[in-house]
Amino acid sequence: MNSLTDIRRPPALTEEVYARLFEQLITHSIAPGTKLSVDALSRSLNVSQTPIREALARLEAQGLVVKIHLVGYRVAERIEPDRLEQIYEFRLLTEPHMAALAAERTSEPSRRELLVQCQRMKSDCTSDTPEDYARFSRLDEAFHRAIAVGSGNKVIEDALSALHVHVHLFRMSQPPTAVFDAIEEHSQIAEAIAAADPQAAAKAMRRHVLNSQRRFT
Repeated sequence: MNSLTDIRRPPALTEEVYARLFEQLITHSIAPGTKLSVDALSRSLNVSQTPIREALARLEAQGLVVKIHLVGYRVAERIEPDRLEQIYEFRLLTEPHMAALAAERTSEPSRRELLVQCQRMKSDCTSDTPEDYARFSRLDEAFHRAIAVGSGNKVIEDALSALHVHVHLFRMSQPPTAVFDAIEEHSQIAEAIAAADPQAAAKAMRRHVLNSQRRFT
């Protein structure tokens, strides 16, 4: 597993710091509830505190870390099973409709980009290692966010912004085929949206959400 060292590519330093911290959180290398020291992270990654703070602010917006007044940052606690069930109830109520709206409203360049994102998942997530799972979870979140943006409904977009990440955090390790099954389901959703077929998009999204829930049981 990668250590929190050797960050490269200075022009994208904050993104690199964010990606490394995200991987450590999603794989539970940094356990839920752990206190995060900006100074310690800065020394571990050999970067200044500024990109650390920027990355932590982004992780806070996703609900992955919590900022406590006069204390600092702490990794969010893992959600409880009943909370996860409620998240899936909400997803089933909103995401099929969101996908249908995206099929109607998404621009042509955005339709093509969804297909490109699916290809990227297939090429970048080739094993069931924790690192690959962390990589997939970031791509998965970006894929669903792109559909939310394409729906044109900002309320849905905002409401769903952190849910997918917490689904991944609930259980990091899954059966070896789980990621590959999810990627195939993403492709079906993207193809329906690219074809401007609202009914097919809603059906594919509903199937994906239900299958995703089953993969956690």
